[in-house]
Amino acid sequence: MDQNNPYEAKRRALQEQFMAGDAEASLGTEGVHHLVLISSDLEATVRFYTQALNMRLVKVVENRDDPTSTHIFLDMGGGNLLAFFDFPEHGDAPVVRGIGAMHHVALKASPSQYKALFARLKDQGIDYSQHGSDAAGSVYLRDPDNALIEVTCR
Repeated sequence: MDQNNPYEAKRRALQEQFMAGDAEASLGTEGVHHLVLISSDLEATVRFYTQALNMRLVKVVENRDDPTSTHIFLDMGGGNLLAFFDFPEHGDAPVVRGIGAMHHVALKASPSQYKALFARLKDQGIDYSQHGSDAAGSVYLRDPDNALIEVTCR
C-alpha cells in the first residue's frame, strides 16, 4: 500500500471516520428484502434466473404504479428476493452508467451451490468469467438485459 497514494488516503479516512466495528446497524433492519431491476423480456429473464441461477419464481403481480407493467419476484434464497419490472408501453430507455447507477448484483453461494453453478452454466452454454478456483472465488455473467451478476463463494 502506497502511503502517498491519494486514493489510499481517502480510503483510510473513510475507514477511520465511519467503520462501525462491532456496532449493530443503527437503522435496525433485518437486511435487504428485494432489489428491483428492469427487464425488456420477462420470459427470458425468468428463464435465465430460474435455469441458470436456480432461483424460483414466487410472485407475479401488476406493478401498482403502472397497470401495463408486470412485477415479478424471484427467490434468491436466504429470505432475499430479486424483482423485475417490465414497461411494455414505454419503450426502451438508454442505460446510464455513473453516480447512482448499479454496477452489479453479487450473490453468495455455498460450496455445493457454487460447484453446481458451473455445471448449469456449461450445460446451457452461458458465457462467464471466473476469478479464483472452482471451489472458491467469483463467477461473473450477464443476464438477458446485460446486467452483471456475480456469484461468490468464499
